[in-house]
Amino acid sequence: MDPENNTEQGCYTEHGVSGYGVAAKLSRTEAMDDTFVKTMAEEMMMSIAKKCMDSGARCIGHIKCHIRTEAGTIKADTIGVSHGAFSNGNFDHDVKDLYIAVNSIIQGIKEDVVKKATLDGLHEVAEGKGVTVVKEKEHTYFDEFDFVTSKKKYIKQLEDQLSSDE
Repeated sequence: MDPENNTEQGCYTEHGVSGYGVAAKLSRTEAMDDTFVKTMAEEMMMSIAKKCMDSGARCIGHIKCHIRTEAGTIKADTIGVSHGAFSNGNFDHDVKDLYIAVNSIIQGIKEDVVKKATLDGLHEVAEGKGVTVVKEKEHTYFDEFDFVTSKKKYIKQLEDQLSSDE
């Protein structure tokens, strides 16, 4: 490949990798147990994966979410539509509010397409379950090492992030 004649270099080439991350606060008038939230999270992962593949992705690198609440944490992820989605974690009690961070790493489509698929999957599944997306904000990539703070402190950090106008 001649880099001087290529206007789409790096991760934005046809075969490259693009990513998108979003943090959101979700709420429901009826309290949610961990089984409900796990099912919703897995459905979100699969919806995002399907939307990416339908938009021309070559493959799913990794789509994952981390849900924090006052009652516990749930994680869900998928590496592709044919692989299914998996979740783990639990709550001490039912909750009405969730803080979710979603990261989508996809091969073969541009970041704006990954963004649309991620947001559409998040909103469609949440709304289908009677859950409101109260606020959302782009979020940087996360991994397990990012979650070493206490639940209370991390929820405060997410609330601060979502309340800022930047």
